[in-house]
Amino acid sequence: MKKILTILALISLLFASENTDFDEITTDDVPKILAIIKDGTKDNLPIVLDDYTTVFDVVSFQNLIEYKNLINTSNPHVKMLLNADKSALVKTTFENNRNYLCSDEETLLLLKKGAVFSYVFYDFTNIILFKFSVQYDDCALK
Repeated sequence: MKKILTILALISLLFASENTDFDEITTDDVPKILAIIKDGTKDNLPIVLDDYTTVFDVVSFQNLIEYKNLINTSNPHVKMLLNADKSALVKTTFENNRNYLCSDEETLLLLKKGAVFSYVFYDFTNIILFKFSVQYDDCALK
């Protein structure tokens, strides 16, 4: 996540030098900014987020950026969560990502301008375990 924040900070500096205010970006700028974030993130892959989760790919298309994550389903704790209460795991993961995105000034602005942050979680056999996306309307649920 620190690398993503660094990339966002660099983007804000880029726009600050071109514009007097980061708020002046338009919805037309969103795909370009997401492509920059994608490229910067790809340079640092894989990114180990915690003992269970690794970001292994990121793609962007128009106003969507998608983070592809690998979940260590061989871990006993993860197995238990997936078998016992998968919906709680999905809800907690969604809330953590939403809270992060909605509390960061730059990502909140991107969300306001129409960006969508998507997260897909795979097991070791490349099967999707769950996925969700965060958009601006989700910030009101915080």
